[in-house]
Amino acid sequence: MNRNLFDSYLESMNFLNEVSINYPSAISFASGRPYKDFFNVESAISGIKSYVKANKPEKQSTDEFFNHLGQYNKTKGIINESISRLIYNDEQIAANPEDIIMTDGAQEGMAIIINTLFSSPDDVLLVSDPSYIGFIGYAKIAGIPIHAIHRNNSSTDLDHLENTIQELLKRGKKPRAIYEVPDFHNPTGSYMPLNARKRIIELAEKYDFYIIEDNPYGYFIYDVEKIPTLKALDRYKRVIYLGSFAKTIFPSLRLGYLLVDQKIKSGNKVYNLVDECKKVKSFITVNTSTLLQAMAGSILQQENYSLKSFCRLKVEYCKKNRDAMVNAVKHFFGSDQEWQRPAGGFFMMMDIPFPISDNQILECAEKHSVIFCPMYMFYLDKTKGANQIRLAFSNLTTDEIELGIERLAGFLIKKNAWRNISCLR
Repeated sequence: MNRNLFDSYLESMNFLNEVSINYPSAISFASGRPYKDFFNVESAISGIKSYVKANKPEKQSTDEFFNHLGQYNKTKGIINESISRLIYNDEQIAANPEDIIMTDGAQEGMAIIINTLFSSPDDVLLVSDPSYIGFIGYAKIAGIPIHAIHRNNSSTDLDHLENTIQELLKRGKKPRAIYEVPDFHNPTGSYMPLNARKRIIELAEKYDFYIIEDNPYGYFIYDVEKIPTLKALDRYKRVIYLGSFAKTIFPSLRLGYLLVDQKIKSGNKVYNLVDECKKVKSFITVNTSTLLQAMAGSILQQENYSLKSFCRLKVEYCKKNRDAMVNAVKHFFGSDQEWQRPAGGFFMMMDIPFPISDNQILECAEKHSVIFCPMYMFYLDKTKGANQIRLAFSNLTTDEIELGIERLAGFLIKKNAWRNISCLR
């Protein structure tokens, strides 16, 4: 394992956070946060009492059960049955509650699975390039060898994936897992087609690797037909599933879950992979806060173990914002650049006709009061992404989106990127 805490890749998000802090009045397209007006934190906190009332054993007093929630508790969690019902109702994923681990956000789930799966110096992590910084960043900190796979417009390039696996095997390396965000990928916003989902699962079975499926944006689907998750399609137990409540309930809940229903061999013995993950978690956070689990558990019980209705207004709000961004880009840029209309999620990717730099991000924030996220921050291959930006539309109003895109157009004109944006007002 080769750790490098000074890798420039690990500084990307810190840089953008500092820009946002230093220019608080700027309109920020950088952060994929949910819109805070939908959080209803007070109601969620009061839900702990509802959870206690619904789940307290008959012979136990209310005070005793409250104190039970304040104690160290099960490493795997206390609302696993509720999660099992939730993912069956909303994603048609059949899961044994014992195969679920409650985590401190999806980020801890990533750390657990990375630390559990990768044990040999020959183990290799595969990631499509670009991919989510949070996962790759932790893998780098853990010293995991990472190999980048090309992306096309809709998903991981599966031909390149298979060719890469074959080359790695010839060199004595073991492709252990690939990280995937099939539903409205961060940062590209793409939605993996059904045929690609089926093929990557078949490749995982053929070449004996796992797929780590991260699904933070699956509820935020706007105007396309729902495609089953990889885990719902998985016939071979090749998919490890990561879920989170950051986008559906609110981020500070810091609650996620890990579905691990695979068995692994070590020598002549066969182990449940979830139990190995449980060991790792016990040395990271011991157990996830039972109070936070009670808050989420109460919401799930009230919503009859489905978050579709709970998220309806949030989804409508984000779809309205997506439309506002698309219309603003059309209005202020016309057809002078390429951009992708996302079918869901929080992000839109746009090409620009010159390479961007950190200094230009600062200049845009200071002189034009708008912040964006450069795509080069997401690439392992630093020769890519210089002429692309990611625009988040989830945490703004439609007026802010229109004004922000107008300011962005003004910045690009000043840099002589577009000499003929006729509709700029």
